[in-house]
Amino acid sequence: MKRLLIAAAAVLLLAGPARAQQAIAEGKWWKHPRIAQALALTPAQTAELEKIFAKSRPKLIDLKADLEKKQFAYQQAMSADKVDRKEVEATISAREAARAKLQTELSLMELDMRQVLTPEQREKAQQLREELRERLQERRRQMRQGAAADEDAPPPRGGAVRRAPQATPPNP
Repeated sequence: MKRLLIAAAAVLLLAGPARAQQAIAEGKWWKHPRIAQALALTPAQTAELEKIFAKSRPKLIDLKADLEKKQFAYQQAMSADKVDRKEVEATISAREAARAKLQTELSLMELDMRQVLTPEQREKAQQLREELRERLQERRRQMRQGAAADEDAPPPRGGAVRRAPQATPPNP
């Protein structure tokens, strides 16, 4: 019985952060405690942001699926034994139109959400976004430096030969 209570307590303790992480992964930045606190979001603002997200989400899901279908059609056209230039051009145009529709809907949702925030909150949100961008750029720089250092390292002992990284096809 004691083990069951401990396990249940652990699940409850872990469920909170897990739900917050899932919300962030879904694009619900206002559910992240640090962000909500930094912006001093009110319960009314949080509810309004959730409402805007819920209204936009079904359309975003459809637009993302459409983009993925167009991307698949493009990949299929490019990998055909005999590539038809006109077909590839058509798939590129369709893919980019789908991408533009998705980006437009995301931007409109962001605009609606922006209207919920006060000017001070918008400024703070921009500051947080820039800080995040800088941290991501620093991580990428460190990863590139780490990868370059790995390439310069001597081969491992035991006669194993170090292979060069495989080139990956460009992302369209």
